[in-house]
Amino acid sequence: MMTRSPTRFASLAACAIFSAACGGLDADVSYPDYRRSDVQAQLVTPENAESPWLFMQSFRIKDDVCAAIDTSPVSRPLAHDDLVRFLREQKKGPAELKARGNLFWFDFPGDDPDEGEVVRLRLAVLGDAKEAANELHKSLLEHGPGWWGLRRGNLSVLAPKAGLTEAMAFAVDNKLVCWGMFEMAGLDDVYVFPGPYMEL
Repeated sequence: MMTRSPTRFASLAACAIFSAACGGLDADVSYPDYRRSDVQAQLVTPENAESPWLFMQSFRIKDDVCAAIDTSPVSRPLAHDDLVRFLREQKKGPAELKARGNLFWFDFPGDDPDEGEVVRLRLAVLGDAKEAANELHKSLLEHGPGWWGLRRGNLSVLAPKAGLTEAMAFAVDNKLVCWGMFEMAGLDDVYVFPGPYMEL
């Protein structure tokens, strides 16, 4: 678990590249407060140097983040309980709600859980991996800069807007980067960040 800081860091890197704080639909979500140094400790440069800058193509997620977790790409059809099982194995227990049809919500504790603040992730079960990839790409572009998500086989997860450092810290802390491939919406495109779990 990462150490929380009483002072929320500024999302300057995300603003410079993704304009996360400068555009995109407002999600009205307060993410847990993480120290910038905590997430940097889980990243390396493409050349494996420590303490990378958090800019596009300047870092990748360390393999050590997913030690003892199988990060092999999946090819079989998956149901929403694939994520449920994974989170239980990592001792993460968000509330799970069914929205409708093939959509499921996962409510993680937000910055002030005692006040009911949550970070809600939306999981969609699609027909195949190509459909999941297209659905996530389309959703991220529609929601705009700062929105991010993950995809794994025929599953796609959409997460509310955050700064790049904030989103990466949340995904690393909850081991989500070990379950699916991390993507984030920029001004006019969607960017994939190299990590332990990758798909074509």
